[in-house]
Amino acid sequence: MEKYIDDNWKISSNFPAEYKTEVLCNEKNVICREVEFSYAPEKEQQTERKIMVEFSFPVLDISGRWYPACGFDRSIKADWFPGVESMTSISAPVICFFNGKGKNRHTIALSEVKQKVNMQYGIHEEDGTMLCRISMVLPRGLFPEKYKLKIWESRENEPYWDTLAGVRKWWESAPGWRMMKVPEAARNPFYSFWYSQHQSVNAKSVEKECRMAAALGFSTVIIDDGWQTDDNNRGYAYCGDWEPAADKFPDFSQHVKNVQDMGLKYLMWFSVPYVGKMSRAWELFKDKLLYWNEFQQAGILDIRYPKVREYLKGIYGKAVKEWGIDGLKLDFIDEFYLHPDSPSFSEGMDYADVQEALDVLLTEVMEELTSVRPDILIEFRQRYIGPQIRKYGNLLRVSDCPGSGISNRVGIVDLRLLSGKTAVHSDMLMWHEAETAQDAALQVLSCIFSTVQISVSLDKLTEEMKKMLLFWMAFMQEHKQLLQESQIKPQEPENLYPQVMVEDEKIQILVQYSRGRTVDLRRLHKCMYYIHAVKEEEVCIRLDVDSRTVYEIRNCMGGIVEEGVWDAVPVTDIVVPTGGMVKFLHEK
Repeated sequence: MEKYIDDNWKISSNFPAEYKTEVLCNEKNVICREVEFSYAPEKEQQTERKIMVEFSFPVLDISGRWYPACGFDRSIKADWFPGVESMTSISAPVICFFNGKGKNRHTIALSEVKQKVNMQYGIHEEDGTMLCRISMVLPRGLFPEKYKLKIWESRENEPYWDTLAGVRKWWESAPGWRMMKVPEAARNPFYSFWYSQHQSVNAKSVEKECRMAAALGFSTVIIDDGWQTDDNNRGYAYCGDWEPAADKFPDFSQHVKNVQDMGLKYLMWFSVPYVGKMSRAWELFKDKLLYWNEFQQAGILDIRYPKVREYLKGIYGKAVKEWGIDGLKLDFIDEFYLHPDSPSFSEGMDYADVQEALDVLLTEVMEELTSVRPDILIEFRQRYIGPQIRKYGNLLRVSDCPGSGISNRVGIVDLRLLSGKTAVHSDMLMWHEAETAQDAALQVLSCIFSTVQISVSLDKLTEEMKKMLLFWMAFMQEHKQLLQESQIKPQEPENLYPQVMVEDEKIQILVQYSRGRTVDLRRLHKCMYYIHAVKEEEVCIRLDVDSRTVYEIRNCMGGIVEEGVWDAVPVTDIVVPTGGMVKFLHEK
């Protein structure tokens, strides 16, 4: 069945239904519509309820599109190109079209942030319009007689980051939504053992590294995969029991206390969905799986069973209550969705829908752990980073990208655009022990708008590398609120953010990630920190001839290499070391 609301909007379904639309708000080029589907009770429905909303708009002055999981691809697609999916555990339902100046041209967001939604947006080749199709399947039992979907649109001519901030605030205004509290520790540098030790961790090696991490100013450490198994093969065949490997950690509670006595918080990694065929838990849950992953040699637990959810909650509760840890890294929750061969709703399940069961699981985990430790830290990883996840976790980390500064930069900016006050973390930084401090600094600076995580063997750091880390970590801490919590202003999303800025009433911090760019100080009336995250050292500066500008150039280790004053100079060139910084002050 289908119905045209006007010449531009079509609503359809594969079942008999009545459709009603209502405009909830219409101001400043922002409009919010609610589409209501009414239909017969569930028991009379023999097929899946599929719904679709379709509309279009002219493609005028659009150079790219952004959505939370777009990665390096910001290109416009044709209308036959596959859509993008979102649900609790994957991305978020929003697409933003922008022009060559980074201004919003058309942004669409949905209220459905829990269930699986497909958003297909592409150019209709016959007439040059953007054809938009929103489709989803209504899970059985959740919406027995009606379903409401709100669609938020903005055509406001403003920086795209302001439009996306508007989307975020709209989601945050939903009834019952509440962001998980973010402790201050979430914004201080983390040390991770994943790239530095992988699965070879043990109490002795961890405590040795932690002593060095504490001396360098790290506040928290993350013990990753390997603490629970003596098997060092990749994969998850031994996951599921979640007990410390006795040979590696003979007294885990005491080990945790030893690390905490150094002044560090202790986080542990858990692979939430996997139960491996070599675990004791396999016999308990081998018939309660969403599917079997041959590559990982593990099954994905079916959280529609209350027995499964209770088991997982018990594991995390024990880690906090008995072992005394300060937080959890909950991984791979994007594996929780119905696969073609997943079992149907059956006896023993209390939820028919996986996303609903995931919401219950994560909500109960968060509530139980915060009741024990109010400042608990819970990390989730890109691509499970939508508004629902911000209810259960207070750290959102970039997806794994070892050695890739550009992947970290793009991932961090993408997260910052929608994450509000939730802490955004870099993927762990690692480099070869022979790397130079200058080139390692480029990786560090790719993460300056986040909480940085480091994962290199600290005893192999050269003195120059230590000085570089200490300098930039101190700068990040000194300007933590501005760098991590203010509105981020990333330029040229189609070019992967070659210039990013934050500012308040007194300070502007500008980072450039590509060569040959000019630094324009003509309208600057505050202190600017210009950060040079490129290899080319010559920088062109444009100045206000009516102002006197004082400058100070530092290298990547914080050493001053030049100081000076420009008076009535319109343009000049300076040399800034790779990974260095210039502080500018205007004097009238």
